[in-house]
Amino acid sequence: MEIKKSPAADLEPHRTTRLLVGFVVALAVLFVALEWTEQDDVDSMDALLSDLVFEEELEVPLVEHPIVPLPVPAKPLPVVEDKPTVVENDVGEDSPVEFSAEPLDSGGEERIEEDVYDLKKYPASEEPFVVVDILPEFPWDGQKGLMRYLTQHIHYPQAAWEHHIQGAVLCQFVVNADGSITDVQVLQGIHPLLDSEAVRVLRGMPRWKPGMRGGKAVRVRYTLPVVFQL
Repeated sequence: MEIKKSPAADLEPHRTTRLLVGFVVALAVLFVALEWTEQDDVDSMDALLSDLVFEEELEVPLVEHPIVPLPVPAKPLPVVEDKPTVVENDVGEDSPVEFSAEPLDSGGEERIEEDVYDLKKYPASEEPFVVVDILPEFPWDGQKGLMRYLTQHIHYPQAAWEHHIQGAVLCQFVVNADGSITDVQVLQGIHPLLDSEAVRVLRGMPRWKPGMRGGKAVRVRYTLPVVFQL
C-alpha cells in the first residue's frame, strides 16, 4: 500500500515565505531596540550638557575683605648708658684690701655745696625716667671728670688681683632731682669683691647735675659699666 502525502500538509511551498517574514520581524525588533537605546543615550547626553551649562553659568560672588593697615613698629626707647670706664690696676703685692672711700679735698667739698639743687624747687618724681631732654652728668667736667673720679677712688681688691679676676661690672643707679645718687645696684657682676668695690665707689659719688624733662629736674635711671682691668 503506497502512502500518499496530502498537499495541504506539505509545508515546503511556504517555507521561503515564512523565513522572509521571520527575518523581517527580527530586523524590525532589532531596529526598534536600537532606536530605543539611542534615544536613551541622547536624553542622557542632553541632561549632562544641561548640567554642565548650568554649572558654567553659576557666578561666584566676590567677597571684599577690609584692608587692615599694618601696625607701625614702635621705636625702642634709648637706654641711658655711658661707655665703660677702665680702672687700671695700681695696687702692689703688699697693699691691703681697702673698701672705704677716700675723702675728697677741700676744693671738691666747696664745689659740691655750690652744685646742690633745691628739692623744693625741683620736686622728685616717684618713678625715675629713662628718656629725658637733658641727661644727668657728673658735676666736674662731665664724662671726663667721672672717669678721673672712678680711677682715683676705686681700689683693686688684693684677692681679685692675685687671682687675676677682671672684667666689667654693669651697675645701675638713680640720679635724683637734687643730684643725689641712690638705688645703686649690680645688673651683671663678675665677682663679689669687684661688685662690692664698684657699688661702694658709686654710692660715694658727689651730687650730679640732674636730668631735665620739660624744663624740670627729674629722677633718671642711669646705667654705667665699670671695667676692672689688670
